[in-house]
Parts: sequence; structure tokens; C-alpha cells
Amino acid sequence: MNLPHWPGWHLVGRYDSDVGSWLLHHEGEALLLEVPEGLPVADVQASLTQLGSPRLCYITASHDHEDHIDTDVWSALEQAFPKARLLHPTRVKGDKLLHLAGEPVYLVKAPKHSLCDVVTIFRGVAMTGDIELGMLESVNDEVPEATRRRSMRRLRGFPERTGYHVHTTVSAHLNSVRQEIDWPALFSV
Repeated sequence: MNLPHWPGWHLVGRYDSDVGSWLLHHEGEALLLEVPEGLPVADVQASLTQLGSPRLCYITASHDHEDHIDTDVWSALEQAFPKARLLHPTRVKGDKLLHLAGEPVYLVKAPKHSLCDVVTIFRGVAMTGDIELGMLESVNDEVPEATRRRSMRRLRGFPERTGYHVHTTVSAHLNSVRQEIDWPALFSV
């Protein structure tokens, strides 16, 4: 797998169901994004060491399907990093703004593939989970069409609401990477 390099994004690895787990990091602080089955705590610890041992501040995921949050791995991470704040995607509302050493990280609630989809945006890169871009349809019927439409409008309006530019998207399964994108066009359906 040959992914582009994005400053502040470190791929811990690709695990069961081909879900990538990322460390977003800036000046000594980090956020772990995606907690798939098969993610060893040791891989997270090794990646933190490789990055100069930033403090793990947050642990989260794009949604609560079991290939993105394995409850055993979630619990193991909670034990290994007791000072990290665990942000379950079901608890995210609207646009949640976090900071890693002053650098903004946005968690944008936008149910489309699941009822608790959250798009994570850091340094102009958006990890979209399993949200299918450029279409209203989804691979399942978990989210009603009216909710999917509202989510697409929310995502389309993100740069206008925040003044934040998104230039790249990456999916949780690492099977879609889009660079130099027109963010609003991805959600105009």
C-alpha cells in the first residue's frame, strides 16, 4: 500500500477488515483514529515512540460498526492509556472541535453509512470512514434518506461554517484517497 504522506498523519497499520488505524499528531500530542479488531496496543505504543512519544490525548473512530470499534481493543486501549479521552462516535454531536497542541481537529457528525458517522478533519485531510462520496446512496439502509440528505448538506457546508479548507479525503478502509478535491462538490447530490 503506497499512501501519500500528510503532515501530522501516521498510519499505525491496516488491520482486520482492512481498516486503517491512524495517529494524528502535533507538537507532543496525538489522537488515535479507528480501533479495529486486530489492532495491538503494542503497535500504538511503538508508533507513539516512533513519533517521539507524544501524549495520547484522544481515542475515537469514524462510527460504531464492529470493524471500526472492536470493544476488546477499545477496552485494552482504555487500560493502556488511562489519561486519554475516549470519544465514542455515538457521543459526538454537530461539529466537535478538539485541539492537538493548538492545532484544530474537527469531528463532524454526519450520519450516512451508519447512524453515528463522524468525519475527522485534521490539517486539510478528511478521514471519511465508510461514507460513500459523491452519491446519496449507501451500501446499507441503516440511515433514512432524509438524514443522509441533511448530512450531505452539513458536510458540504463545513468549509463555509469553519473557514477551514479540506484538500484530501481518505476512507477508513484505505481504498479511496482523493487529493486536490473540491470538497463541496463531493456532497452536492
